[in-house]
Amino acid sequence: MKKNFTHIFMALMILSLCANSCAKNNNTNTGGTFNRGGFNGAPGNFDGGPGGFGQGVTITDDGSTTDYVDTTTASPSAVIEDDLYQSFKADGTVAIKFTASGWETGFEGDITSADISIKEVKNSAEDETSAGIEIQYKGKLKLKYVLTGTYTGTVFIKNKSADAAVVLNNVNLKSDNGAGPVLRFSSEKRTFIVAAAGSTNTLTDTRVKGQSSTIYDDKKGSVYSKGTLIFAGDGTLNIVNSGYKHAVYVKDYVRIEDGITLNITVDGETGRDCIRANNAVIIDGGNINLVAKGTLEDDESNGIRVDGEDADEDDMTVEYTAGAGFIIINGGNINITTVAKGITAHWKSAKSVIGDTAYTETANNSLLCKNYLKGTSYTTPNPFVEINGGIINITTTGEPYEGQTDDDPSCSPEGIEAKADLTINAGTITVQTTDDSLNAGGNIVINGGAVYACSSKNDAMDANGSNGIAINGGVVVAIGLTTPECAFDCDQNPLTINGGTLIGLGTGNYTAPSKGKQSTLVLGSSSIGSANTSFAIVDGRGTPVFVYTLPAGTGDVIILSSPKITTGTTYTVKTGVTVKEGTGTRFHNLYTTLPTISGGTSTLTDVSTSSSNTVYTDSNAGSGFGGPGGFGGPGGFGGRQAFGNGEMPEPPEGFGNFNGQMPEGMTPPDGMQQPPEGFNGQRPQDFNGKGKNKR
Repeated sequence: MKKNFTHIFMALMILSLCANSCAKNNNTNTGGTFNRGGFNGAPGNFDGGPGGFGQGVTITDDGSTTDYVDTTTASPSAVIEDDLYQSFKADGTVAIKFTASGWETGFEGDITSADISIKEVKNSAEDETSAGIEIQYKGKLKLKYVLTGTYTGTVFIKNKSADAAVVLNNVNLKSDNGAGPVLRFSSEKRTFIVAAAGSTNTLTDTRVKGQSSTIYDDKKGSVYSKGTLIFAGDGTLNIVNSGYKHAVYVKDYVRIEDGITLNITVDGETGRDCIRANNAVIIDGGNINLVAKGTLEDDESNGIRVDGEDADEDDMTVEYTAGAGFIIINGGNINITTVAKGITAHWKSAKSVIGDTAYTETANNSLLCKNYLKGTSYTTPNPFVEINGGIINITTTGEPYEGQTDDDPSCSPEGIEAKADLTINAGTITVQTTDDSLNAGGNIVINGGAVYACSSKNDAMDANGSNGIAINGGVVVAIGLTTPECAFDCDQNPLTINGGTLIGLGTGNYTAPSKGKQSTLVLGSSSIGSANTSFAIVDGRGTPVFVYTLPAGTGDVIILSSPKITTGTTYTVKTGVTVKEGTGTRFHNLYTTLPTISGGTSTLTDVSTSSSNTVYTDSNAGSGFGGPGGFGGPGGFGGRQAFGNGEMPEPPEGFGNFNGQMPEGMTPPDGMQQPPEGFNGQRPQDFNGKGKNKR
C-alpha cells in the first residue's frame, strides 16, 4: 500500500489542529485508547486499540497450537495425466555414478552408448557453459537418467525432443567455484526430477551475485529448465542457493507431486526467490519447506513467484502465454519463511515491464496450452491463485517500503498475492506477515478451509477488484490492527458474507459489510472486552452461538459471523466469560465447536438481524468507509494518539508544537485551507474516503 504525501501531510495537520478539539469533547484517554472526537468525530485508535500496538505488544494470539485443522479438499485443478510421474514410461535408462576420478556409466533398454554423448566441459563464456558434465541425446526416446554419488560441477542434460526423468539416488552435486548452476536442462518438454524413495539428495549452487565467474553460465536458477519441471518421488531433495538469482528457475511451469520432501534455501543475502516460473506453479502435495533470506533493496527474496517479466529490451518484446501466470495448490504441507512475498502470481503487462513503446508477442508454446489452457478465451496472462487443500504456513519478515513512483525501490512482504483473483476452497492456511496477509489485484473469494491472516503493519485481507471480498464458507480469523489498516479491506467495493464462521479484528477504518446471506455483527471494542479474555454471543437461553478469545491486540472494531447467528433471533453480547477447560475446538482462538461457558458481563442486548438487513452494527463501531466520521469512519486520524500511558508522544523532530497552526512554509492541499467546522461527520473535500492508497 502507498501512503502518498498528501495523506501524510493531512495526518500531520490533523494531529495539530485537533489537539484543542479533543480536549473540548471532555473525553478521557485511558488504558492506551483514544478519545471520541477530533477529526473523525467518532472513536479513533491510531495504534491498535486498548492494549494493542499503543502499548508496544505484538499481534499474536495465545493459541500457537491450532486445534482445528480443515481436512476437507476441493476438486484439484489443472490435472494433467502426462504430468504424473507414474504415467512416464521410459524407453531406456542411462545410469551415471559419480566417483572420485570422474564417472561411470551404464545403459538399459533401447539406449546404448552410441546414442548419447557424455563429456566433460570447461568454463566458456562464449558457449555459455560452466565446468561440469554435458549429457546430450538428440533422439526422440523417453529416457530416464539415474544419478548417484558426489560431483562438483554443472550437470547439463541436453534432451530436447522428448520428456525425460532425472532420478536422484543419494546424490550430492555442487557447482564449480561459482561458475554455473547445479542442474541445467535445455529441453522445452517435461523433465521430472525424482528423489528416489528413501534417498537424501543435495544440490548446492556456489554462485554469489557479483562474482566474476558467473560470466560463464549466468542461468537464473540453481536448477534451471527451459521447459516444464516436475518434482516427484518419495525421497528428500535439498536445494541450496548461496546468493545468486533463484534456487529454481523454469521458463514454463513447475509442478510438485505428492510424496517428495523438497527443502529449498536461498541462503545468501544477495539471492532472490526459492521457486520462480514464467507460466505457472502447481502443487499437488509433498512436504515443501522454503526459506528465502535475500535482503537486496528492491530484490528481496520471495518464496514462490510466477512472473513472466522475461522482457527482451533489445527488440522490445515480451513473451507470454495467454491464460497462464497462475498458482494452484491442490494439497501438500507447505512452510514458507521469506523476507518479501510468500506466494505471488505476479505477472505484469508489457507496458509495465519495458514501457509504453513495448509491444507484446504471444508465445503459446507452453505444455499448458495442450491441456489445461486448451481453448482458453484469455488473450493475456491470468495471474490468479487458487487453493484447494493442504496445510500452508507462511511468515514474512521484511520491512515494507514504497517509492514515490513505480520505478522506485519497494518491498511488499505480503503472504499470498494474486494480481488477478485469489480463491480459497479448502485447506488450513496460516499467514503472518508485515504487509498484507492476503492481497488480490482482483477479488478474494473464500469458499471453505480454515484461514488465519494476521498482519503486523497492514491489512489482513486486501482486495482491489470490483467484487471485493466474498466469504461463502470455511473458518476465517483476520487481524490487521495498525491504523489506517484493517481486517477486511475492499476500498469502496463490497465485503459480502454468505457463510462460514469468521472474525475480523481491525481499526475503525474498515470496510462495512454489505448485505449477505448470513447474519453479520459489527461490534465496537468497548462491547467485546479486553485483551486475553473471552467474549460470547448468547441466545435468549444463554446458549453460546459464537465464542472467541481476544488476543493481545484487540483493535477498534470486530466483524463476526456464524451460521448459528440467525435472522429474527435476539442475542446478547457477554464479555469476560469463562470457558470450561476441555470443551470446544478452536482455530486461533475462534471456537469452531462451541465450548461450555459461564459468567461474564452483558454489554449489548437486543442484538438482532432481519432478512431485509443481515448486518447489525453496534453504535460504538462507527459505520466503516464513507460513513459518519470523516476520514472513512472512526479510527482514522481522529483522537489523540495513545501510547502505553495514554499520553501524547513528543512530535517528530522538526515539527515541534504547532499549537493548532500550520508549520511554516507548508501549504494545505486544495480544499483544506480552512478545516470544516466540526466536520459534522462529512468527509473533507477531495478525500477518497480512506487514509491510504492501493498498490
